[in-house]
Amino acid sequence: MEKADKNAANREKLTILHTLGSKTLARKRDELELRDGRKYSRGEMYSICHKKSDGSFVNDEAKEQLQAEIGKTPSPNEAFVNVFGKEHPGYVRCMGLGITPSQITTSTSHSVRSMSSSEANEKMEKMQAEIDRLKKRDSEVDMLKEQIAFLMQMQNSRDKQAMDIESPIDGRRSSESSHQPDDRGTTSLGTN
Repeated sequence: MEKADKNAANREKLTILHTLGSKTLARKRDELELRDGRKYSRGEMYSICHKKSDGSFVNDEAKEQLQAEIGKTPSPNEAFVNVFGKEHPGYVRCMGLGITPSQITTSTSHSVRSMSSSEANEKMEKMQAEIDRLKKRDSEVDMLKEQIAFLMQMQNSRDKQAMDIESPIDGRRSSESSHQPDDRGTTSLGTN
């Protein structure tokens, strides 16, 4: 089999063709980034590079799946991986030649930092449960503080009442005291 025949047979097997012709994905992405002054995700690059001149997509099924997945996931790159599957080692689709998964700073299937939306949701649920637990504990601490303040107030009022009661030492507050004379003309301390 000749090389041309082999290439023709391989092209026939492709289900998702790009419409850039001889222009590479990397060149197209660079042009767009220079023109617009922002980075393009793989999901956006797929949409741009797989449209015909009339604006219709080459593969409508893939377009619909990608758009539905982009609505569900926080990252267009994650949506791309969910629709089209894992990357091949050393190559990132829709980014051109020379780009490797480690160079992509956003979520990819090979990135250590990647997290699927289900993992993110699970982590958020755990964090929310921890927040709820801490709020409950905080309210319990507040209740204990109120109880301690009440007990301290009760103790202080008991101490005050105890101080108001006459002690035996201070008990000589009668109207008859030793310095007043009695009827007989003598004082209670001694004689005239």
